[in-house]
Amino acid sequence: MRKLFYFYLMQSLLLYFCIKIVLIRMKAQDQENNVFHSFSVLDWMSFIPGKGSVNDITVTKFNGDIGSYVPDHFFSPTYCIEIVTKGLIAVSINNKEYEITPNGGYAITPDFLLRRPTSSHQAEIYTLAFSRMFASELHLSFPLSQIAQFYVRPIWQMSDKKTQNVLHYFELLKNVIDENNRTAAIDLTRSLIHYLVADLEPGLNTQSSLSHIEEITGRFLALVDEHCERQHSLDWYASELCLSTRYVANTVKKVLGMTASSCLERAIVQRAQILLSTTAMPIQTISDQLGFQNQSHFGTFFKRQIGLSPKMFRMNVSGNSNKEE
Repeated sequence: MRKLFYFYLMQSLLLYFCIKIVLIRMKAQDQENNVFHSFSVLDWMSFIPGKGSVNDITVTKFNGDIGSYVPDHFFSPTYCIEIVTKGLIAVSINNKEYEITPNGGYAITPDFLLRRPTSSHQAEIYTLAFSRMFASELHLSFPLSQIAQFYVRPIWQMSDKKTQNVLHYFELLKNVIDENNRTAAIDLTRSLIHYLVADLEPGLNTQSSLSHIEEITGRFLALVDEHCERQHSLDWYASELCLSTRYVANTVKKVLGMTASSCLERAIVQRAQILLSTTAMPIQTISDQLGFQNQSHFGTFFKRQIGLSPKMFRMNVSGNSNKEE
């Protein structure tokens, strides 16, 4: 039961900043949820509800140490931008350690693997998280070389003035979200992202330029994020990169410490988990959307990755043991 609880939590988290929403939506399970009742570092949160357990967009302000309130490892089902204004945060993103200090921040996609963060008791953190559906309506367009750096080095540092300007965006977003103005939230989010990347070359941070193998890895991850629902073969990604499959596989392994196949499978199963837990789509439809030959192949793949069939996973996160497909 404990394992299933964390499965639900991992799917419901808007990164680790949206635990309050998870608690509101979960069924009362006093013994397992008592540890979360003392969650008091949240200053404010504004959100527009989405489907299932994932909100469309959420902005949050935290004060204090939040590291003890989340699982050891998890995937975020949302895109997320975080800004640190006081204190510091230590976090592992895709098996790499980072320390975020004031005026610093990071951005992640739904396929990034996170490890439980730690923060100083005085940390002040602003977070913007939004769903894939919301992201698709932003219509952002950046060169692949720029996106590659973000995937390999997702952190950045800003000036005091730029940080203050970014916080004004957060305040405006909070106001329009409180008014449930989704259109204005889309426009502001698009503007914020463009403002963040405007003077950061060549990508979303001011660190030194990527090495050759880091750039290849970043390009690979960006392609996986965009195409994994239809393309399951490493050969296809290698062809898009104009490289051999073996070279791509070895390069990704060197940079991330995990195989390219694992990265691809992780992205696919993450999409599957989100669709199963946040929509009422038939499993056959989900299988088709994720590019599987048939539902049987999808079921075999999903069970190998998760340890449960798609139907059992959906029943467990919904608490409905009588759900029929």
